[in-house]
Amino acid sequence: MSNSEIEILAGEIKDWLSTGYKPDDDEFFDFACAIAKAQGTFEKGSSWFKGICPTPEWAFKAMTVAHFPPSEAQAVFETSGTTRGSSRGRHFVKDMELYRLSVLRGAEQFLMFEPKPVAVVSLVPPKEEKPKSSLCWMISFIMEEYSADKRLYWKCGAQDLARLRLFTEKVGGALMIFGTTLDFLRFFEVLGQENLCLPKGSRIFHTGGMKASGLSVGAQEFIEKASSVLGIEADNIIEEYGMTELLSQAYSSPKVTGCRSFVHTPYLRTLVLNPNTMQEVEVGERGVLCHYDLCNVYTSVAILTMDTALKTSFGFKDITRARGAEPRGCSYEL
Repeated sequence: MSNSEIEILAGEIKDWLSTGYKPDDDEFFDFACAIAKAQGTFEKGSSWFKGICPTPEWAFKAMTVAHFPPSEAQAVFETSGTTRGSSRGRHFVKDMELYRLSVLRGAEQFLMFEPKPVAVVSLVPPKEEKPKSSLCWMISFIMEEYSADKRLYWKCGAQDLARLRLFTEKVGGALMIFGTTLDFLRFFEVLGQENLCLPKGSRIFHTGGMKASGLSVGAQEFIEKASSVLGIEADNIIEEYGMTELLSQAYSSPKVTGCRSFVHTPYLRTLVLNPNTMQEVEVGERGVLCHYDLCNVYTSVAILTMDTALKTSFGFKDITRARGAEPRGCSYEL
């Protein structure tokens, strides 16, 4: 491992993020290989894609994955535990500016289509309340791009509902509402038989499964419910896929991509692999997800997950956990 080389690579990726530069696939994987070499996870001739040996997601629970002294971390994100007292994966983040820029570039690409939202509402707590939640930081980064009078944190109560209605009337334009799937289901419960007709062009951003909540709802069922209750187009319901262990995300944003499929941001690539051969599957086949994230320059540029998905022409969809894997989902934590 070369700390100086990693610092140089981190500076380069920050320059890309700052300018909005989008590498093509060849540039991306050349850069990923350079990071892997600096991290000591590149093996020439390896059967792994491009010779980059991925870190399994469970390693973030079993050890410290960091190519810098952990005491220098600006934040430590934790995965949600499946049961009380269960071990949690930890992601040591050396440079939060990398994460902020990655989040904002993804939001710019997949969330800010016309008409751009003039105000934002979060059903997820601000980062100050949940400093170990990567999701809370992610949403707070986007919220902070708006002035204080154009953002609202909602806390699931009848009094807050009245405040939300007043806020909606006051801003007088398209809104964007952030929340986990469970947050939205609770929100719908508070609404009861009432509907909250949002201004034209409004959209919602939802992420996270129900995990141990005891609730279950299919993706299409959720989209239909949210569209009906909030009076917005189904294609304005944006899904996000991310992991505590990643600093980049994938989005299902039909208004941008023209399909209901998760598509990576410019600084992430996701392969769908056959679990027996670890080779890419064909379009229409299911496999395990392996992510390559340039923003993980200080931790692990490649992560092999225990998530499975269907490969599509544009990305992946229909995500499930592999048989025998612990469930994950930010809804449980929040």
